[in-house]
Amino acid sequence: MADDVVTSGNGRVPRSWDGDDSAEALLKDWRQRTAAASEAHYKLASGLRGKNLMLGIPVVIFTSIVGTSVFATLAAPNAVIHPALKIAVGLISVAAAILAALQTFLRFGERAEKHVVAADWYAAVRRDIDQLLALSPKERGTPRSCFDRLRKQMSKVGQHSPEIGDRLWKDMAAKYGVDDPAPPKRPLPAHARTTHSPADPSDATLSIEQRC
Repeated sequence: MADDVVTSGNGRVPRSWDGDDSAEALLKDWRQRTAAASEAHYKLASGLRGKNLMLGIPVVIFTSIVGTSVFATLAAPNAVIHPALKIAVGLISVAAAILAALQTFLRFGERAEKHVVAADWYAAVRRDIDQLLALSPKERGTPRSCFDRLRKQMSKVGQHSPEIGDRLWKDMAAKYGVDDPAPPKRPLPAHARTTHSPADPSDATLSIEQRC
């Protein structure tokens, strides 16, 4: 599918930017795709962080209540504690344990960080494309070399990024004018598989001399 994305109307990428609008249009389309994917990942990260707080804050409150109750019991070992209070403290302790286990199992914080990395990476590729669009055709190099290198970058981020749901992707595609009625689970599918994943999203940005 990635090969279909990078070919022009006649089945080939033009050798130059002059006299053919298909290469320019494809570059702009890829710019919109990376922008849509970046915003989608930022939205997912924000939602996951909110869910992490919804679980984390009650855990802190409940464990504090239980800890205070235990400390009070130790401070006054002969004090008479009402059975209802014991039951309430026990229930709060169980609730705190359950919420902490859910927080660990669902990994909201970890998943949010992965979406942030993906969003930053897509944004770096988008800035790369913006830089290309700002240059004159002569300064860009050949279309094929530019598209090949950009495709490799988009393949890497598509391969190593968490999935974007179909509904969210369709919303983002509509917002950015991306014509993709049936997107794959990753909006920019991996074509050239690689085992290398850059430690920093800034690795996705190359100089014009390196890229084209």
